[in-house]
Amino acid sequence: MSGKRATVILSAAKNLSVRIRGIPRSPSLHSGSLRMTVRWLVLLTFFLFPLTLSVSPLSAQIPDQGQYPEDTLSDTLSRDTVNTTARFLKEQGQVSVRVPVLPLLGIEGPKPALTRIVFNRDSIEWGHAATVGDLLTQVPGVYLWRGGFIGRPELVNYHGRGSASAEYYLDGVPYVAAGPDSLAVDPALFSITFLDRIEVERWPGQLRVYLFTRRHDRLAPRSAIAVARGDNNFARYGAELERRFVNGLGFSLAGDYLSSPTVAVRNSSYSNTQIWAQGSYIPSPRFGVQYQLIRSAPNRHPFVINNAGVDDTIGLGYKVRRTDAQIRLSVASRQAAQGLGPRLDLLYNRSAWTGGGLDQQINQIGGYLSYRASTLSLVGSAFHRTQWTPLDTRASLGWNPVGPFTVSGEAVHQRHFGGRNSDYVDLAAGLQVMRGLALTGTARLGRMVAAPAILTDTAQDVRDFQGALGWDRARLGFQVSYARTSKFAPFAYADYLPIAGFAPAPETDWITASVRLAPLQWITLESWYSDPRNTLPEGVPPTHSISAATLRSKFLRQFPSGIFDLKLRFSVESWGRGTIGRDALGAPIVLKGATFFRSLIQIQLDRFTIYWDRGNLRSTRLTYVPGFRIPGLGSNFGVRWEFLN
Repeated sequence: MSGKRATVILSAAKNLSVRIRGIPRSPSLHSGSLRMTVRWLVLLTFFLFPLTLSVSPLSAQIPDQGQYPEDTLSDTLSRDTVNTTARFLKEQGQVSVRVPVLPLLGIEGPKPALTRIVFNRDSIEWGHAATVGDLLTQVPGVYLWRGGFIGRPELVNYHGRGSASAEYYLDGVPYVAAGPDSLAVDPALFSITFLDRIEVERWPGQLRVYLFTRRHDRLAPRSAIAVARGDNNFARYGAELERRFVNGLGFSLAGDYLSSPTVAVRNSSYSNTQIWAQGSYIPSPRFGVQYQLIRSAPNRHPFVINNAGVDDTIGLGYKVRRTDAQIRLSVASRQAAQGLGPRLDLLYNRSAWTGGGLDQQINQIGGYLSYRASTLSLVGSAFHRTQWTPLDTRASLGWNPVGPFTVSGEAVHQRHFGGRNSDYVDLAAGLQVMRGLALTGTARLGRMVAAPAILTDTAQDVRDFQGALGWDRARLGFQVSYARTSKFAPFAYADYLPIAGFAPAPETDWITASVRLAPLQWITLESWYSDPRNTLPEGVPPTHSISAATLRSKFLRQFPSGIFDLKLRFSVESWGRGTIGRDALGAPIVLKGATFFRSLIQIQLDRFTIYWDRGNLRSTRLTYVPGFRIPGLGSNFGVRWEFLN
């Protein structure tokens, strides 16, 4: 501090002190202590205020060294030269700056209406789902084999096809089942935190589920933290960090830990630590290289119940580690910025399963060659796999020749170990009769091997057809479909030990209907219903339905900026009496009819979210799979905070 400024400050303090002496004496101040206190506060303020300026000055207040040369000698404190305001504005400006990302693989359009369901990031975060399996229950006709609380197996059964009900793709690469159950993928093992988009193609007799990891397309860095707790020390923790740079480099890191303890049975605890790491170099839409690694370490204890005083193990247990590593090289034409033109994507994927007395390694190498025009897409893909299916080739077409009419098709050839082949075609055609009204037909024709991992399984004839009529408007939407699936011999799931298999399914007719009604902008009523008509295949119950009432509002009158969001949801799932499968002796196992209720409260304030999810509100002892109890009033609550600067 210079001598000139110190003299000015002392003079001002003295004048103010004299004025303070002139304050009338209050009758209650006999000792004059208040006046002395005020005087010292004023003196301290005048002396400390310039000191605070010298500790953290604003850039506009730093004096020119030529004007006050003595300041550089007398002030020994280091200056903070960071302009936080400018830095904040710079980071906020980067939020709107987009950077190129690699395109999604395997879902090239055009696609006829009513053939797929899309879950974007908002649907995932607000979809009342703790797992990927939870989300798939929103697909009409899906029966989820829930094996207990969160983290237990959640295998999908669709149209009575057992382990062949669903195919999964992770960032365009077939996600192959591994481990003790090498027939079906358990969607409960995917961390929903890592996923940015899920697309489900609905074909008669099969679902095709495309999972896409997060793609950060902004220059501003993104990060998030999440913490959840629940009954019986349930815990879930997550953290994410994504960063992209102007030169095309980028990285993503995320971790997810889930601990789901024993509830309502002798033993069924589960834990899993998952890590996702990604590095990329994408300087333009025409070229990109990406590497990613997903490591999962599930630890499922055997599901043990007390049966007439004797412990009985009915659910498979294992402690393993699965690692999926992927390298992708993408090259495109100059039209890639508009999503048009030819593109070549080369991929290598390595999946390793270690532990539980079983070591497996599955290598896949292949790629996609695609061409995209405004009304046409042509895609060819081929993969060599070192386990069970050494060759997997596909060729697909999507064409929109005139506005209301769209067709798509795919031809599949797979060569499996043991000289077996799968050869079939998927065909779809849709007509939008008028705005909001669509009519679509789909078919699957050919021969398919249901379980390539079982060398004795042979190809089966597939003749599946479906017709659907749908209406989709803001206030009202509905779909009604009729499907006929051919005879099929499905395989059961290894996670459920008492259910050894299914009886062959006869030719079956399916009626599926869904409706969505929004009487007000902030209230939605929705429901779907599915029922086999002439026969009842095993593995799925009759008269299966899920209904929900949702209230979601931003209260824009009170929060015009839109930073507030509230969601209240109440759902009910029910079905009738059926047969879940066969035991080791071939006797049928009865699935009793049941009804389950579930609720959700979720609030978001800007990028901070808090939720409370509670299931089995009636505490019923009925089950999705006989023996696998669902905890009564099982709940978890948590918070999530996301940052984009």
